[in-house]
Amino acid sequence: MSRNAPEISLAPGMASSRMRVGFFFVAHVLLLIIVLLGFSPSFYLRAAFHHTTQLPSLLYVHGVALTAWFLLPVVQAWLIRTRRLWLHRRLGYVAAGYAIVVIVFGILANLRLISEIDSPADGENIVIWGNFFTLAMFAAFVSLAVVFRKNPELHKRLTLLASISIVGPALARLPRWPIFAGGLEAGRNYAIGGLLVMFASLITYDVWVRRRPHTASWVGMVLIIVSLASAVFLGVTGIGYHILHGAAD
Repeated sequence: MSRNAPEISLAPGMASSRMRVGFFFVAHVLLLIIVLLGFSPSFYLRAAFHHTTQLPSLLYVHGVALTAWFLLPVVQAWLIRTRRLWLHRRLGYVAAGYAIVVIVFGILANLRLISEIDSPADGENIVIWGNFFTLAMFAAFVSLAVVFRKNPELHKRLTLLASISIVGPALARLPRWPIFAGGLEAGRNYAIGGLLVMFASLITYDVWVRRRPHTASWVGMVLIIVSLASAVFLGVTGIGYHILHGAAD
């Protein structure tokens, strides 16, 4: 077992730094598992689920890019746990640049979905705006994580929020597995419920180790919820459809 990481100081009456790092490591591992489970039927194990259509090349690249992103924080958290701080910092710069790749291919995949929708009543309008808003949240959290990289408590929460902000589509696909109840129609419930559980877990952790929620935790939570509510509003009212197709015209 390694000693406590030197850059994470302990305040009186607070939990050990090992527990703090451990929470974020486990959280990122769980996010990676959710992504692997959620996208296995349509991506990783597509052949086993007997899909009859070929997945476009763009979506293959998009899927690989997202998978690599969710793997990066797991590696980063593990490097902290094993006190390989110099490698953690170097890989951090790579991750920050790689986030741009995630955003670019996320936008391209969303533009492809826009081209397939021809009615303001299509429920996919909510998905489109949800994707745009979550990508914006992702970009903001990653940028702030880079800015505050010398503040470990803030940095690791912002990094976790970045991944949480884009995990919704994976949560929504969990009902494609027979072991999950509700069927495909329950996808949005899984996404909303899963995000709420993640937020509650982060706030509970904050209260346990700090006696109060960290500002980044609750502000990030509120921003993600507001962005998703805005996506639902734009999608349901048809305003979002007219904005996108009006711009296209």
